[in-house]
Amino acid sequence: MTDPTTPMPAGEPADPSQPQVPPTADPTSTTPAGGMLLGAPVPATPGKRSHVRAWAVGGLALVIALCCGGAVIGAVSSDDGKPSTGASSSSPTPAATTASPTTAAPTTAAPTSAPPTTAAAPTTTPPAPKPKVIKGRGDDVVRIPELTDLAVVKFTCRCSSNTVLRSDGPDGLLVNAIGSYSGKRWINLEDGALTTQFEVEATGSWTLSIGSVDQMATKAPSGKASGKGDNVIVLGGEASAVKITHSRGSSNFVVHAYSLETGEGGLLVNEIGGYSGVRPLTAPALVQVTADGSWTIAPA
Repeated sequence: MTDPTTPMPAGEPADPSQPQVPPTADPTSTTPAGGMLLGAPVPATPGKRSHVRAWAVGGLALVIALCCGGAVIGAVSSDDGKPSTGASSSSPTPAATTASPTTAAPTTAAPTSAPPTTAAAPTTTPPAPKPKVIKGRGDDVVRIPELTDLAVVKFTCRCSSNTVLRSDGPDGLLVNAIGSYSGKRWINLEDGALTTQFEVEATGSWTLSIGSVDQMATKAPSGKASGKGDNVIVLGGEASAVKITHSRGSSNFVVHAYSLETGEGGLLVNEIGGYSGVRPLTAPALVQVTADGSWTIAPA
């Protein structure tokens, strides 16, 4: 029989007939009952809104819990499998005592809010300048910025007597009619041509518009064109010859044409009154018609 006054050797199992008293934790100690070191909860650290940041915080808590738990388990178990004496408690530590699992504080990742993506403003080509429009009444001199490129002018006059439009460039006389007039003419066709002003002779209100060929010329992509009076046409198609007619006219009928591919061309027709004939013309081409009647142009 064991002497009750004799202290029980450390590490000996307790008498099964005696009630087991759970070890009491020292209120001044940071070590909980059972001798296990608990990892302090790792609070979520505010910072950059990133999933990577949230993952790193949670992973650090798990590493601390595993390391501390492993250190205590190693301290409780000795090499020969016998329980060792706890340093922080005189009460025996049951071998079956299991440390309560350390649970890291749940880390809630702050929602990642990507900054709104602003689509780059589409790059747009600035629109070409609109044709220049000048309005007047009676005789006048219209000064314009120097023009050195091929251009088209449209002149309209509600007149009752002589109607004249002149350019100070090599084109010279553009319009010479009696009464009302409406038509188109090209200017600066020749290399080095320079136009700086127009001279108007009129007895009524008039409008002068100046623009590029793309803006002002009449388009005929099929290679067929028709009209009345003066006009400038961009003639499409692949013709090498065209049939030209002029009817209901009593004045000069003149046709100039230049190939858009070769630049070759010149005067095709210069007649008075009616006309019908076939002339060589390589399309596509830029064509100018001077007429007081109705005319047609078609592939021959």
